[in-house]
Amino acid sequence: ALITWQDRPSLMAESFRSTLASILVCDFDGQRPKVILVTSAGRGEGKSSTVCNLGIALAEINQKVLLLDADMRKPHIHHVFNAPNTWGLSDLLREKTPLQDMPLEALARETEIAGLYILPSGTGAVSIANLLYSNRTAELIDRLRQEFDMVLIDTPPMLYIADARVLGRLADASILVLRAGRTTRDAALNAKQRLEDDRIPVLGTILNGWDPRSKARYGYYTYPG
Repeated sequence: ALITWQDRPSLMAESFRSTLASILVCDFDGQRPKVILVTSAGRGEGKSSTVCNLGIALAEINQKVLLLDADMRKPHIHHVFNAPNTWGLSDLLREKTPLQDMPLEALARETEIAGLYILPSGTGAVSIANLLYSNRTAELIDRLRQEFDMVLIDTPPMLYIADARVLGRLADASILVLRAGRTTRDAALNAKQRLEDDRIPVLGTILNGWDPRSKARYGYYTYPG
């Protein structure tokens, strides 16, 4: 999950930098996307690791970036950065203090990587859907737009839980993460179609777990671009 930081010259790290370059040249009405939703069709496809490494690649080019862990059912980002999860997204959405009055320290936690911040999922939320549908969620995203150059939102898998689709309406665009040998063609196409049906622009897909040395053909795993 931290290979772009821990092994900077590696082929894997360069792959994330190359992916970042593709994101940065995207154009939406004259502007690049600032809030990007990162999701997957199912579990275990590598979306959290993708979020972390893209965030590191952004920080490397002096961007101020936030990784928002919106997977409140199975959060992961705070583990990657060895941070506590005693305060985070769910707590901010339940809090009554106006978001514009809250200091940055209440909205994000600095990491050891300069320019990279995280907002953990927060303490357990009983009614996650109600929190995400609230007006306060939109207000939070607006505040984060003001504070950061880019916000990457890690969400639950979209084919099983609606959270990604709810948050997608507040994002500028989305990235769909797939895993070679795990994500089926039908699941990939269904996830992409749901994003398009919700009018959430899809920047593209990221394929995890593919071994370029493998001689296996990936005809079964044909992914949308």
